[in-house]
Amino acid sequence: MSKKEEFLYDVRIAERNIKEGELSKKDFDKYLKSLPDVEEKGEPLIIEEDEVSAEIEADQIEEGESE
Repeated sequence: MSKKEEFLYDVRIAERNIKEGELSKKDFDKYLKSLPDVEEKGEPLIIEEDEVSAEIEADQIEEGESE
């Protein structure tokens, strides 16, 4: 698959490509079904509460600086 084709099926812009007629919904669904199942390769994401609190505080500080 060429780079152009990869971008055509990119889930972040596939909806736009379908609306613009560059990709059919049928072809997109077929592409999704052809992808391998890699669920077993996934790992759980564990976020510590302290990390989340620190990120929220950092975001609040940045928002205050930009106002």
